[in-house]
Amino acid sequence: MKRLLTGALLAVCLVNVEVSVRAADQPKNKSSEAAKAEKKKQVPFRGKVSAVDKVAKTVALEGKEKQRVFQITSATKITKDGKPAVLDNINAGDSVGGLARENAAGKLEIVTLNVGAKAGKAKPGGAKEKK
Repeated sequence: MKRLLTGALLAVCLVNVEVSVRAADQPKNKSSEAAKAEKKKQVPFRGKVSAVDKVAKTVALEGKEKQRVFQITSATKITKDGKPAVLDNINAGDSVGGLARENAAGKLEIVTLNVGAKAGKAKPGGAKEKK
């Protein structure tokens, strides 16, 4: 009787160990790993707009050696002076900054694009004092 009970307990323990080893070998969550990898490829940028192509949905920034061209996507969040904006609100000569990431084709896609001054920051000489 003791041998039967010991054998049954040993079998149950082996099954539990095998299941836990299989669970440890499998990746936890592929979508979270992909999101982390995507975030690592993001790069900040800042500069003056040299050209805007509204048909191709691209924004080119002036560079010391060459222009950098960024792609606008449907997921791009654009703000101008701290307020929501669209591609039509961006003009050559505007100061911009934001965050971009590299897509599968190797092109830079804009995640966030901030045009002009940030919200809450006053421009010098913009406010008049009362006397």
